Amino acid sequence: MDLKLNEISDNVYYISDATNVGIICEKTYSHLNFYLVDTCGSPDRASDILEILETLAEKFKCKWKLKAIFVTHSHADHISCCAFLKEKTQCKIFCTQEERGNLEKQTYEQAVICGGWPLPELQAPFYQARPVLDAQLIKPESSLLLCDGTKITFIALPGHHFGMTGVLVKTVSGKEVFFAADSIFDRDRMKKYWIPFLLDVGSFKMTLRRIVTLNADFLLPSHGTLLKNHEIESTAELNRYAVLTTEKDICTILKQPHTQEELLKIIFEQNKIPQRLGQYVLIGCTIRSYVSYLYRCGKIACQMKDNLLYWQTISQ
Repeated sequence: MDLKLNEISDNVYYISDATNVGIICEKTYSHLNFYLVDTCGSPDRASDILEILETLAEKFKCKWKLKAIFVTHSHADHISCCAFLKEKTQCKIFCTQEERGNLEKQTYEQAVICGGWPLPELQAPFYQARPVLDAQLIKPESSLLLCDGTKITFIALPGHHFGMTGVLVKTVSGKEVFFAADSIFDRDRMKKYWIPFLLDVGSFKMTLRRIVTLNADFLLPSHGTLLKNHEIESTAELNRYAVLTTEKDICTILKQPHTQEELLKIIFEQNKIPQRLGQYVLIGCTIRSYVSYLYRCGKIACQMKDNLLYWQTISQ
């Protein structure tokens, strides 16, 4: 996929890729500062990002500097270029407290999704980015005012990952652009991946409601196309419907007792999910999160039998 620069509003852009990259421009009296929201999912894209920033600076006819990268969360497909860009430009890296540990040591994330020490296949660059040290901390719900009057607010977006945060940009003209990370997925993405990766199902649903109340003029999911204001609520509702459907499917399957492995096999078959190791681990982690959520909600129960843990829906 070729990287493409897209303008959203005044001085706010994004680079479209498998993982979109937000760009916020700050014009000072002497030069142009760039702030990125995440980076592409492949480390070899870093030089391309710098070339795009150089081309954009030519439009303003001034010197430029990559000031900082705001990391929404520490999944490899969002941070793969961070280490290179930090070394090349001396830019600062910002993330939340909950994301900093995995930013520094990606083994943590791999251990979470594997439920133990990571499989060697998941320690490849696609799943594990170069570590980034000395990241500055973002405080969710805090704001940053740029010298040209642009306001940046960091919005807590729990659900997909531990301390994911979105970036809400209010331009000088009053337009609001929300970089929503992996808190919402567009229609094409949902058609392809009906069960997106989640760690906290309940928080994800609350985050979807929060996104709608922001009432931004534009919303950019990390994966997918730019949404205009009138498209946000229906897209959030589609995401919510997908979650509720998966909850219902699990409860239906568990009318008869099943182990988690048996449950996962049925989910794979019902949703026609490709039987690959990466998918198995990611969807497996997600389904375990659903089971935990439904258990905490009192909808399913567990029982040990013959040294196996079985789950079953509680009759209402």
